[in-house]
Amino acid sequence: MQKTTNKTRVFILLILSMLTLLSGCEFKDIDKVTFISMIGIDQSDNSDKPFKVTVKLYVPTSSFKQSPKPQYAYLTENGETLSEAIRLLETHSDKKLDFGHAKLVIIGEELLKANKEKEILDLLIRRPDIQLISWVAIGRPNAEEIIKMVPKSETAAYPAIFNYFDDNGTESPYSVSTFLFDFRRRMVESGIDAILPIIEMEQEESQFKINKAYILADGKKPHELSSHNTMLYNLLSMNIDIGDLIVNEEGHSFIAKIDTIKSKYKVKVQNDNQVRLDLDIKLFGYVSESKQSMQTKSLPKYNQLLEAEAKKSITDFFTEMLEAGYDPLGFGLKYKATTLPNQRMSMEEWQDAYKNAEINLNITSGLKSTGTIQ
Repeated sequence: MQKTTNKTRVFILLILSMLTLLSGCEFKDIDKVTFISMIGIDQSDNSDKPFKVTVKLYVPTSSFKQSPKPQYAYLTENGETLSEAIRLLETHSDKKLDFGHAKLVIIGEELLKANKEKEILDLLIRRPDIQLISWVAIGRPNAEEIIKMVPKSETAAYPAIFNYFDDNGTESPYSVSTFLFDFRRRMVESGIDAILPIIEMEQEESQFKINKAYILADGKKPHELSSHNTMLYNLLSMNIDIGDLIVNEEGHSFIAKIDTIKSKYKVKVQNDNQVRLDLDIKLFGYVSESKQSMQTKSLPKYNQLLEAEAKKSITDFFTEMLEAGYDPLGFGLKYKATTLPNQRMSMEEWQDAYKNAEINLNITSGLKSTGTIQ
């Protein structure tokens, strides 16, 4: 019994000795931390320090009644590298800069055209305090101006620009939302190309305008999508369930509101690596606007007109993508997933075959009504 008691005492002493070697978790009081809402990365005018980083800081208030309007502080610094610019930013504040609440990263358009996206992506992915669910976008003309603009409709509770991406505000078919983790996946993975929204400012600098996008691929010049093609990409990738198609066929002029879309894609490789893209797309919706009187009994005719217009628009979209060699919908990924490794083409062979691919497009339209008129 005495021997057991001695062993217990020795065990307790060892545990207490080990506890003295453990360090506590690092913790800073809330008043010693300042939270960043957005990060902007631009190309600077200094060739020795080509990167310019701008951060938007929340200014804490005790209550909404005390400060009903949004209040922010801004820090800007140049650096030879992005890490150096961030370290220099920390010398501008007496508090710790917390990147953990940053929900949006904006890359300046000039920096994007200089093919610096891989360097930017490397920093964003490696830093553990930057969320992989942050949105990534392109700022036009630059990220700094976009970050520093505060729309008149913005409140202190939530930055207005976040409403464009979080699906809780606007539901525009022209807006693309890209998370940081998805941006990296598309930039690293072969067979699918990255797409980032373009954020512009209105001339009065009172509102944002987000209705275009850039397609990015390693080793290629960024390709800008028009507003119409951005909407088509959203519809075809099924990121949204709503869109408008303008029909001007056979003397009829109306706008079809698409509220449901179903898409199926197949990649078929024929002899001599000839690729055929089979697309089966079903569109459902109703007529939201028309320049002529419309009758319900003529819906089959209107569906035929919509099918013809949709086939033309989507064919033009794919023709543009094939000629430029971009694949934002991931046909190359689909090909790799459905082909055995020993039967696959190399990525160089796939790129050549993709540019010369045959498009087999089948459109089915299902307009439910000509709209409600009382």
